[in-house]
Amino acid sequence: MESEVKERCVIIGASPVCDTEMIKKSVRESDFVVCADGGYKYALMAGIKPDLIIGDFDSAEFPENVKCDIVKLPVHKDDTDTMYCVRECVKMGYKTILLFGMTGGRLDHTFANFCTLLYTAENGVNAKMLDGENMIFAMTEGMKEVLENKKGHIFSIFPFGCESCEVTLDGFEYPLKEGILKANFPLGVSNCVISERAEIHLHKGSTICIMEN
Repeated sequence: MESEVKERCVIIGASPVCDTEMIKKSVRESDFVVCADGGYKYALMAGIKPDLIIGDFDSAEFPENVKCDIVKLPVHKDDTDTMYCVRECVKMGYKTILLFGMTGGRLDHTFANFCTLLYTAENGVNAKMLDGENMIFAMTEGMKEVLENKKGHIFSIFPFGCESCEVTLDGFEYPLKEGILKANFPLGVSNCVISERAEIHLHKGSTICIMEN
């Protein structure tokens, strides 16, 4: 599947909790917009025309009157609709992806979307999952993330897909220097950014990070 060359991909999911105003403010005209299943309804509510819709449409009507490329998936499959969308965007060569409508509602779906974030990090893609309250992203070994202008915001980091991780946190209320976080103890929860520029360096393992908007 080919797309015109655009700098960034946006994927809009069908979570029952979705901030369409945030989508409207965040999506650029230059973005390639993909909707996962019923996520196309949120795109239309935000006044955004999808470039591609992918889904099995087991819980949403088929978008008969939306003029864009549509891929109908079988209901019985290994990928979630969101995972399939992400795989397609990675195939198209996008290195930056924003995801909306991915949290809230069914907890298993939210957790599955965290797994999808780890897939993006493992494939060298800068992916951020946004809702009205949080920015969520994954990190893998050797990655560095810089947080600008987030002073006073809450930040949490958890090992994900591994037993432990080794991380350095600079610019936080609770700094770490090559500290070990374990999956069975939530030491990384509810830290606070105390600098205009904070840095996260992941030396070993993989993580899910949750940054308060």
